[in-house]
Amino acid sequence: MTNIQFSKEKLSIQRIGQQRFWIGIVAGIISAVSISLVFNYFREVYRFLITMSADLLILSGGELRFFNYFFSSVATTLGFSITIWIWMSNSTHNRRLDRLRKQLSRINALLVFWIFLMVIARFGSIPPSVLYGMPGYENHFNLYQDFGILFILIPMFIFMHSWAPVRLVYRPGRWILLSLGLCILTVFTLSMTTTVNQEKLNNTYRLRFEKDYQYIDQEISKAKAEYGIEFKKKTIDILKKWHSESSVEQVISIKTAFSESIPVSLDTIILQKIVIRNFKHGGKFYVRNSSENWHYALPKDILKQIQLYDKNSNETRELFEVLKEAIGLVNTPKIDSQEIRNYTETERRRSFGAGNDIPLSIKRQLRAVKNSLLNDAQYSDFAKNLPEINAEERM
Repeated sequence: MTNIQFSKEKLSIQRIGQQRFWIGIVAGIISAVSISLVFNYFREVYRFLITMSADLLILSGGELRFFNYFFSSVATTLGFSITIWIWMSNSTHNRRLDRLRKQLSRINALLVFWIFLMVIARFGSIPPSVLYGMPGYENHFNLYQDFGILFILIPMFIFMHSWAPVRLVYRPGRWILLSLGLCILTVFTLSMTTTVNQEKLNNTYRLRFEKDYQYIDQEISKAKAEYGIEFKKKTIDILKKWHSESSVEQVISIKTAFSESIPVSLDTIILQKIVIRNFKHGGKFYVRNSSENWHYALPKDILKQIQLYDKNSNETRELFEVLKEAIGLVNTPKIDSQEIRNYTETERRRSFGAGNDIPLSIKRQLRAVKNSLLNDAQYSDFAKNLPEINAEERM
């Protein structure tokens, strides 16, 4: 019987060198932990920066777990590339080509490490800074749903490609399966120890708009208790956004409803009141004193709606509340720059908007509407409770 002699030797700790073997393991673990921490913390940094111009990007539970595992698996496989690079640095060669093939495996390990680190860093930074931070963005480019398979293939490719040149030098045998098992164990460990709790930033963001959210919840509860109106969860969620496409469309649709010649529903009137109080935007602002800067129902349209309802109806009562909110908005005083820290995010926006974005024609309309209601016997008692409209024009 012929004995077949394999030209490649079996991979073993003795071939690698015991000291080099453990150094490679430790270096790979340190690299994996460091990369995973960097990925997770930079994600939170980008989420924070996005809030400067757009709504906070909040991942669903499934998305969050998916990307946590992705970061952990990429960090683990990149750390394994460092391990391979160290293991293949031993200088014992039994064949002439071993030296070149070991050098190839080391170059390959570093190439995989830096290329994929660069690709993930670039791909993870450009969409958040360019796309997610744009006003109006609302999950138009969903990486989790549209490209989920890509995030599964990347760590698999890194792992297999790290082993490929090693197989030119040694017969790894069970080492591939053993390393795969250890990598999977490391992935689960990193996903539990290096991930950042997103609720910390989420809660910080909610504190910025705490008064606004409280007002929304208060009005939603009032509508249910007094009028039996239940708003859909989606509607409430949109009310608590400021820059998303659905938020802008909500503001525009409410204004459009008031401009119609038919009576608007009570729930739309309540939504208009909330939108004005929280100074939600219905798109971009134009030049100063442009009528397009008023994203809410025109005072004359509110008057028209009041005249369409009975004076004792719930709709009339809420329409006067809408007028009160509109007057309160145009009367918003200018905030002293030295005291700006004492005001909420929305109070600052209202103050700036009252002085720069609200057209003078709206203030004139509000005066004309109020005078018209005061001179109408059936509405004069309601109109007396409306605030005075400031005469001075802020610059």
